[in-house]
Amino acid sequence: MELAHGGEQRMYDVMNDVRARAQVTPSLPAVRYAGQMVTYGDLDRAIETYSDVMRRHGMSMESAFYAAILHSIPALAEITDADAQGRALDQVVQWLSRHIAATGQDLRAVG
Repeated sequence: MELAHGGEQRMYDVMNDVRARAQVTPSLPAVRYAGQMVTYGDLDRAIETYSDVMRRHGMSMESAFYAAILHSIPALAEITDADAQGRALDQVVQWLSRHIAATGQDLRAVG
């Protein structure tokens, strides 16, 4: 997967992790949300499908990633409040990236 900007490294790492897990354990659940579940294999296929679409339209890999998640877990797409949907998507990304070491570029609150 090729990314347009270096700032998308974290998303690239998450997508590579999903792909690696899909190759080893495609039927393992990647994410569960609101009673719905998507496997690593299904999520990887959705990311790849949306990557082709986004590339044709000059959009980012990050767009493909979020489109794949919304497609794979329809309950997320049904959230009508934009802020609530953003928080839910952030939780999904946090869950999928739980195995990836922090790069030092992540923002953290200190208090």
